Amino acid sequence: MKKLFITIAMISALGLNAAAWFDGGLSATTGPSGYSRTDAYITIGGESIWVKPALMRQDSDTLSKAFNTYSVRVGKESAVYTVAGEVGTTPSTKYSSTSKYSSTFFGGDITFSLTPGKGGHGRMAGPNARAASGGGEGVTGVDVGAGIKHTDHKVDSTVAASDGKTGQNELSIFAGAKILMARLGASWSGFSYGSEKAMAMVDPVSGLSYALLGVLPKSSVNVRLDIPATVPMIAPYVTYTTTKYKGGVDDSNAYAFGAYIDLNMIGANVMYQIFDNGSHKNSYVTLNAGVKF
Repeated sequence: MKKLFITIAMISALGLNAAAWFDGGLSATTGPSGYSRTDAYITIGGESIWVKPALMRQDSDTLSKAFNTYSVRVGKESAVYTVAGEVGTTPSTKYSSTSKYSSTFFGGDITFSLTPGKGGHGRMAGPNARAASGGGEGVTGVDVGAGIKHTDHKVDSTVAASDGKTGQNELSIFAGAKILMARLGASWSGFSYGSEKAMAMVDPVSGLSYALLGVLPKSSVNVRLDIPATVPMIAPYVTYTTTKYKGGVDDSNAYAFGAYIDLNMIGANVMYQIFDNGSHKNSYVTLNAGVKF
């Protein structure tokens, strides 16, 4: 919380008060084996610059202690592009009686609008995507972009001869288009590694704790379809993600179905996800609520 207040003070010092906007939210996810995930974030910005501190907390019956991941994104946007950078960390956590896990990460991304118009503090694909709204005729919007991210994973074990460390690099490309009443988005992410002496404990693809997965990804493809305004204030969507892993592990497939509820300043999101890792299927439910002005 102290870091959060410092961030807000820094934004005020940058002189964003004249045209400031705010977007904050809280979500909760539940799943099998006592799995729970809580995400909290706020975004405060001015005419072109914004800052987004966030917290992700994950716990399950298989963990001795919950993982807390802290991050901050800083972005600049115009009608034509959004460019953003991110840093974060998962502090050292004793997740079993003999092992501790920690990580640090940093990265950046840029999104271009090939059909720029007036902003809306969000794009149609990538890390800065927002819920779809409105409709139109033909192809009325196209966004493309790319991002990079580096993560250092570390596992300290009281039973191993040496600590385990792994450097993970992620390259992503993405695109989104608004076609008639629908919005279609797709992304591809590829992963490369230095030494592989530690496993990531938080999946960079699904966001799930690796206490449930225990593998490292090689590549991932995501496709998403938003269909706004089918019912007043309600925008349903579907997503599909397929991921390949290292070590001969079976591919995983995730199917999600949800809907946004937009009440202008207040919004909500309900999502049901089926995660299939090749040997069994698990279901997760996510509820999100937010305020923006």
